[in-house]
Amino acid sequence: MSKPGEHRACIPRCKLSVPTELDSVGLCVHHFTWSVEEACAEMHRQVALRKATVERRAEMATYVSECALLLARVTSNLCLSNDLKRRILCTFLSLMNLRENLERAPSGHAPEIHVLAPGLFPAPALVPDWLSSESNAGVRSQV
Repeated sequence: MSKPGEHRACIPRCKLSVPTELDSVGLCVHHFTWSVEEACAEMHRQVALRKATVERRAEMATYVSECALLLARVTSNLCLSNDLKRRILCTFLSLMNLRENLERAPSGHAPEIHVLAPGLFPAPALVPDWLSSESNAGVRSQV
């Protein structure tokens, strides 16, 4: 671990320091939020395609909780630029959306079958008088 006054870059060529709140992951705020958003997108795909098992969804829920806790610690202890604040809020939103998708995910792996109930769709539109007249037979054949 780095000393409090020492600059520690998260990845090569990154000029941002790693805050003490993110020492456990070893990334600066920018790269941490970027990696969380990428992970959320991948997990969202897994849930949407129903490829995530119950165990995997439990792992995802733990990941969401841990990342949200880390982000909360970062925001409470640092003086952040407006750009980083926006980025953190977007990351919180990604985490919240993933959490909601996990809660709504069906427990089984079989695709859901949607049965359309009668009366859900409006009745067919009536044919206007100008289309039903015999003089407009050519127009009807084009429609």
